[in-house]
Amino acid sequence: KTYPFSSLIVCNRCGRTLKRRYWNYGYPSARIMQQCGGYLEGKGNCNAKAVYQEVLEGATIQMLNIVFIKNINVMNTIQSVIEATIKVSDVEIEINTIRADKEVKETLLENLVDMKMKNPSFADSLFNAKYQVLSHEINKLNFDIQKLETVYMENYNTKERLLKIKEVLNSQSDEITAIQTDVLRAFIHKIISVEYNEIIFCIAGTKSYSDQEFVEKRKEFIKYEPIA
Repeated sequence: KTYPFSSLIVCNRCGRTLKRRYWNYGYPSARIMQQCGGYLEGKGNCNAKAVYQEVLEGATIQMLNIVFIKNINVMNTIQSVIEATIKVSDVEIEINTIRADKEVKETLLENLVDMKMKNPSFADSLFNAKYQVLSHEINKLNFDIQKLETVYMENYNTKERLLKIKEVLNSQSDEITAIQTDVLRAFIHKIISVEYNEIIFCIAGTKSYSDQEFVEKRKEFIKYEPIA
């Protein structure tokens, strides 16, 4: 089962992901905690204290309501981000243009090989020179396509996420009272657990970070001036 905070919270001390666990399971005093994965493997790995689940949920609900739901300016900001920075269609046009150029180059290469096979007397030096040039150009175009496809997917995913935020904000007339996984992950990229009573929400923006990149930059992120 996937929970709303699964793989979302990073320990500031060691960079490991916090994991859901029970304390005093089966007893009346049982509580759900979020505990650093490093600590769970041995206190010598990390000594970060656990975060109470109910405190985490309460802080998250409060943050979503204050920063997003009650913020009358956030809709305009999100709309401007979508229009100004997420140019999925432009990237798609560029990819198609390069693909068309690649097809032309591949046809020229095929024709060159056919000509060599039909005319064995065609100078090897000339054939090799033309073949190398066309092969190099095709490889370069393949590299450009792969790079643009990565940008396209990042832009597409970001646009979908921002549109999800817009949809939530348009439909949300009242304050959020419970955590919904899709809503939480639309707004939040990661959460940094600084102490048992201090967490930092990193709002999902237009730049994407892999899990490893985020862990490496976590100390840098917590120094940023908070928006709320």
